[in-house]
Amino acid sequence: MKVVYFGNNLFSSCLKYLLDEGHQLLRVYKNSAKQGSSIIDKLCEDNSIAKFEHKPTASELSQLIAQGAEMFIVAEYSYLIPVTKVKYAINIHPTLLPNGRGPTPLPYLLKLPEFSGVTIHKISEVFDSGDIVLQAKVSQSSDETLTTLMMKMHLESTKLLKVFLGDIDNYYQTAIPQLDYTYWPKINAVESVLDWNLSIKKIQMLKRSFGHIGLIVKLNNALWRASHVELFEYDHELQPGNVVFEDNSLLAVTCLDGVVSMHKKSICQPNM
Repeated sequence: MKVVYFGNNLFSSCLKYLLDEGHQLLRVYKNSAKQGSSIIDKLCEDNSIAKFEHKPTASELSQLIAQGAEMFIVAEYSYLIPVTKVKYAINIHPTLLPNGRGPTPLPYLLKLPEFSGVTIHKISEVFDSGDIVLQAKVSQSSDETLTTLMMKMHLESTKLLKVFLGDIDNYYQTAIPQLDYTYWPKINAVESVLDWNLSIKKIQMLKRSFGHIGLIVKLNNALWRASHVELFEYDHELQPGNVVFEDNSLLAVTCLDGVVSMHKKSICQPNM
């Protein structure tokens, strides 16, 4: 099948699966490099697939349909693509829709695991609102993090796409409209800021919510991002934000009821 793919690294397993199964990728549209497209870039380069970063126009997509494109697959893509007359047009979304529409649902799912899953739905004129084609629940552990949940979504999306392609017409024709829904706004970088006055339990939840991306911390009146953070509860009499240990590799700072240790190699300036 001739396919046009729109997406980034999170669901790049789906692009790899399409290539492994022998589908012809006419073109790949991806987000900018700074948004995490390294895997997509390599797959395109290794397989000589044309890739683009701009938002495609309706006429542009119609030309691809005229060239034989039968399916548009959208997976973690920044732009809303126009509705066209392509035979199949689906989006892969990392929640159990209609719950959790929105661009950054994974941090929310750590607090709302009952909606954790992957949904394939039809493309529509509003983000994440198309008829539901297929879904699969993704279970979470008690110590789940953004990073581990991302890996589960990465793997589960391929399994769901495989099921869909195995009986594509049946699933596509029996898609179910979304009725009531919840929308989760985009997570702002400010929400990853570590306030030294927080408790260890709240910092632990913050750490889980941002995983390998890391937390933003204030050190010497400047903001930094720390991606390798360890912490423990400790009854101390120091003010929160007090540096209690520092050597060439570690920096430890007090919070409300414990100590937060950061590996210096993981500390860098944040992109905000």
